Amino acid sequence: MKKGFIKVQAIVLLLMISSVFASPPAPYGPLPSEAQLQWHQLEQYAFCHFTINAFTDKEWGYGDESPELFDPTDFDADEIVQVAKAAGLKAFVLTCKHHDGFCLWPTKTTGHNISKSPWKNGQGDLVKEFSDAARRHGLKFGVYLSPWDRNNTHYGTPEYINVFRAQLTELLMNYGEICEIWFDGANGGDGYYAGARETRKIDRSTYYDWENTWKICRKLQPNAVIFSDVGPDIRWCGSESGFAKYPCWATYTPVGLDGKKPAPGAVEYKRGLHGTVDGKYWLPAEVNFPVRPGWFYHKSQDSKVKTPKQLLDRYFSAVGFGGSFFPNLSPDQRGRLHANDVYALTTFGNIIRELYSKNYAEGATVSAGVIRKAGSGEDYSPSNVLDRDIETYWATPDGTKSATVTVELDGVQQFDVIRLGEPIHLGQRIRKFIVDVRVNGQWRQWVKNGSSVGAHVLFRKDVVSADAVRIRILESAACPLLSEVSLWKLPEEIPDSLPVASNAKKISKSQWTIKSDSTERNVFDGRADTFWRSDSGTVKPPQKSASLVIDLGKVESFSAIEILPRQDGLADGVIDQYCFQWSIDGDTWSESLKGEFSNIRNNPITQTVSLNKSVYARYLKVTALRVLEKDFATIAEIYLVK
Repeated sequence: MKKGFIKVQAIVLLLMISSVFASPPAPYGPLPSEAQLQWHQLEQYAFCHFTINAFTDKEWGYGDESPELFDPTDFDADEIVQVAKAAGLKAFVLTCKHHDGFCLWPTKTTGHNISKSPWKNGQGDLVKEFSDAARRHGLKFGVYLSPWDRNNTHYGTPEYINVFRAQLTELLMNYGEICEIWFDGANGGDGYYAGARETRKIDRSTYYDWENTWKICRKLQPNAVIFSDVGPDIRWCGSESGFAKYPCWATYTPVGLDGKKPAPGAVEYKRGLHGTVDGKYWLPAEVNFPVRPGWFYHKSQDSKVKTPKQLLDRYFSAVGFGGSFFPNLSPDQRGRLHANDVYALTTFGNIIRELYSKNYAEGATVSAGVIRKAGSGEDYSPSNVLDRDIETYWATPDGTKSATVTVELDGVQQFDVIRLGEPIHLGQRIRKFIVDVRVNGQWRQWVKNGSSVGAHVLFRKDVVSADAVRIRILESAACPLLSEVSLWKLPEEIPDSLPVASNAKKISKSQWTIKSDSTERNVFDGRADTFWRSDSGTVKPPQKSASLVIDLGKVESFSAIEILPRQDGLADGVIDQYCFQWSIDGDTWSESLKGEFSNIRNNPITQTVSLNKSVYARYLKVTALRVLEKDFATIAEIYLVK
């Protein structure tokens, strides 16, 4: 009896202790790896597209370009990396091999590499130049290796996988620590293939045997994150515009095409814009975009570099939604960045530094309606949200799904940005919240429809003068946790222009006509929201193609043709292989100028085709040889540049 009484007393004592000292919150859902946690800390880093395409004025090379074309006249890796650093970017990811197959290092796997170029008499190694420069200036280094190779004779056969993995091994073993390994989803299609000049189709879900390819990465660079539109560490946000969509969940369940297993290039990629609430994997979004309209340097785009304001907008849609900000740098034929690129990036960096120069929540006192009871050596105080340390956080008791945190500021403060964060090593759990500000003693809603928080979420609002901020968490998948509440103010002056204007002049379309009364007129109505559409069944390669002929009204001289694809978000009828011809009299036509609009599905920007010299013509014929979807062609606008 006495033993039983003692046992009961012991149980009661344990229950009393547990009611005073709670255990730490249990993790919820998928969790980030250590490498992913380190990636989240970067927040913003640089892409760099520089290869033979900069010398051929193409976005995607065919693979038949001579290595002798690659010869930058004034290359300076340090200058390019320093611009990235001045922009506040913390890593540098280089396109070591793009789809054309030209390798920027002296690889043993193919003769189509930098050692066959005249640059540095064939002794150069651009990967080493950039990796060394990145580390000299305190940036991490990453590599992009295209799975597609439009030059390699073995592409499409099992032998190419050995070549691809050998290239990957060289990059991961010879250039120090790698922070990110980038795999493109574009693979399989038209190419040179060592002279075969044919279309090679592969099963993207099985051809690369991705599971075993990723194992090479894990073995050789265990601290690196691996990117593709299905991860396994970082996902594509589903757009090359620089804009993700809110909410942008860090968890994601990829969905493969046609019922197949998801794989790079074989996934319903637009789902990546939002991710998946309570998704199967921790796969946060990377928001990659070109600073210019295209990924590679084109002189015709010198005046179209994104302004500092446009870069800032993308920052708030990338880092602001919980992903990464990943702008691309495009060196020119010198191997340098154009003045507009340098201005836009460095000015953006100054804006971000000024933004984060003063936290208006410093000196505040924080309270919460409910606080988790602390265990030995643990602290779940609401004041933890002020230290900007992901390891410390405010927590609520188990079973709590809603709570309020109030931040009493050190007097009235002016701010226009709020930043929130969860301790993501315990998962992403907050589902719905509202942010209020107290102005002149009255609470009013400031952020009305908050949902995803994750590693970081930023809301940019009108400037407010308030003495308190309140975060009302209305719904959480598990007991809510919060690691950061900070307040900031943007600079008053945010430039939205560039220092170097364009000299290119577009020909007036006031006298243009077409022979038939149809939607063809839409290509010169000056509106991006209308487009020409050919009849169904008119584009069925290789037998059928759709054409339109424009009468310019008089003989004009032009040196470039620009095509704007439809801008409604659909790919139906968007031309990716074209043919241009021109004529003085409408009877005798020039030779056909054929080509492709590379990457137009993911980056539907104005496509510029530069001519070798100015031509004179009154009539222009545009023919769609192949389109992305359907069996008809569409064009929003056509321009001619003098």
